[in-house]
Amino acid sequence: MATLSTQSFDEAGNDLTMSAASAGGDEFSNDGRKFLVIYNGDASSTDVTITAQNTSFEDERYGNSVKEDHTLTVSAGNTAIMGPFPTKAFNDSNNNAQVTYTSVTSLEVAVVKES
Repeated sequence: MATLSTQSFDEAGNDLTMSAASAGGDEFSNDGRKFLVIYNGDASSTDVTITAQNTSFEDERYGNSVKEDHTLTVSAGNTAIMGPFPTKAFNDSNNNAQVTYTSVTSLEVAVVKES
């Protein structure tokens, strides 16, 4: 498992540095305003899952809430984006979001946040 660093972007954009996805999954510091960018250079699709850490909680506005893992299938040769991830549901005890992959062959990821 690797800890992914956050890259910033603004209205001018940013040339992202992608990292190879780790077979054991990855994590990143989550403040509720970050996105995960995924590039699948493989010939097969892969599933990317952000694991919900707190699946049931009380919300002042909505009452009892249930949150499930977020899973996205990224097709071969495509780039996808996921997020942002509410901290109440997706942060672990270290304030990190956890990411897993069904395959990491030619899979690259980056965490981004508007500056």
